Amino acid sequence: MCWLVPSRSQWFHIVLLGLVALCSGYERYAAAYEFRLPEIDEQRVAAAGIRKIAGKHVTLYTDLPAGEVDELPGVFDAAVPLWCKYFGVRAADVTDWKTVGFVMRDKERFVGTGLYLESLPPFPNGYSTDGRLWIYDQPSAYYRRHLLLHEGTHLFMYRWLGGAGPPWYMEGLAELLGTHRWEGGKLTLGVMPRVKEEVPYWGRVKIVRDEYTAGRGLSLTDIMNYDHSAHLKQEPYGWCWAATAFLDGHPLTQRAFRELQGDLDLGREEFSKRFRVRVKDHWPAISEEWQLFVLQCDYGYDFARSAVVRCPAVDLPPSGAKVTVASDRGWQSTGFKLESGKSYSISATGRYTLAGGDKPWPCEAGGVTIRYHNGRPLGMLLGAVKSDDEPSIAPPLASPEAIGLATRLKPEESGTLYLSINEASSGLADNRGTLTVEIRP
Repeated sequence: MCWLVPSRSQWFHIVLLGLVALCSGYERYAAAYEFRLPEIDEQRVAAAGIRKIAGKHVTLYTDLPAGEVDELPGVFDAAVPLWCKYFGVRAADVTDWKTVGFVMRDKERFVGTGLYLESLPPFPNGYSTDGRLWIYDQPSAYYRRHLLLHEGTHLFMYRWLGGAGPPWYMEGLAELLGTHRWEGGKLTLGVMPRVKEEVPYWGRVKIVRDEYTAGRGLSLTDIMNYDHSAHLKQEPYGWCWAATAFLDGHPLTQRAFRELQGDLDLGREEFSKRFRVRVKDHWPAISEEWQLFVLQCDYGYDFARSAVVRCPAVDLPPSGAKVTVASDRGWQSTGFKLESGKSYSISATGRYTLAGGDKPWPCEAGGVTIRYHNGRPLGMLLGAVKSDDEPSIAPPLASPEAIGLATRLKPEESGTLYLSINEASSGLADNRGTLTVEIRP
C-alpha cells in the first residue's frame, strides 16, 4: 500500500533530473528521482532493542530476533536485477541504489526512536514513502517476504520510473511482483503459486473466489476504476493481483500491458483508456476470457495454455468434417459453425495421457473415472457453441456440454463449436497427445 507525494524540494529535484536526463538522451528516466535517506541514531536504536540487518540495496531495522527475518535483505537484493529486467532499467544505473526498511513487531519501539514517521497513515500490513518502507511482522515467512517485495516494487518504480500509475496498476503490479518463489537462494518474481501451501497467508485466490461466490465479481473496467481509497480494504488487493496477473500473462494483452510502463505520467482515466485503445480489436475476447479466469481462478492457473484458441469459422460442409483437439490446451475453436435447431453427430477417437510423471494416465474422450473435475470424469471431451459477437454475462464456455466418445448435439443458438478436454488449467502442461473429432450434420 503506498501513496507517494513528493515535497516541493523533491519536485524541484524531479525537474532537474528530468532536464539532465533529457540532455543525456535518457528520456525513459526523465521523471525518476532520488529520496534522501534518513540519518539514524544507531546507538539509540540498538538501546531500544532494534537491530540492524544490512544488505547491498536495503538496510533493515527490526525488533524481531535472529531467524527467518535475516533472509530479507538477501531477498530484496535478489529482486533488484529482476525488477530491472521487468521494467527495462539498466542494471548499471541501479548499482548504488539504497533504501531503508523497518520490520516491526512492536510499533511503539519504532515510534520512540523516531523510525516511525508521525505523518504515516494507519496501515495494516505495509507502507512505503520517501524511499523507505515499513512492514509489520507476519505469521509466515512467505508473507513477510511478499510484503517486502510489494513495497520494494513501489520504491523501485518511483525511484527509477518516476511514478507507479493509477491505483489498480500500482497495487496490482506490486502484488504481481510480490508473489514470488524463493528456493535455494534463488528468487523468481511474478509467479502463479502452484498450491495454497506454497504461499501461506497470501490469500489472493481466496479473495477472488469468495467475492465471486458472494455475487461481487468485478470486470476489468470495474478494477481499473479503483480510486486511492479503495485499498484501505483487503479485497481490492486480490482483484488488482488477478487483473495484472491476467493482463501480464495472457497472449492477447501481455504486450499492451507492459507498454503501460511508458504511460505512468497519465491520469487514471487516460491511462486505462490508452490500454483499451491498444487492445480494442481483441476487447470482446479479452472480456470473455477474463470472465472464464474469474470463474476458474485457482492455484497453478496457466494463462498461456488456457487462452482460447480462436480462428475464423465457416459453415460445416454437408459431408461433415474432422478436427484435431490438443489435450494440453484449453478451449479450441473447430473453425466450423453450427446452426440453432439442427442436430449434429459428434464422435471422438484417439488416446492421450493425463497427469504426467512416472505413471501417466492413458485416456480416451470418455475421460478417466479415477478422478473427477467439475463433476465430470477428468479428460472427458467437452463442447460448447458460442456466438462470436459481444461476450455474454454467462459465457457458453463456462457451461459446456459433455461429449465424451460420442453424442448428438442440438445447439440452442447458432455459433462456432469449441472443444476441450475436462481438465483444470493447472493440469494442462503435463498432458500429452491429441484426439480426432468428427462433426456431421
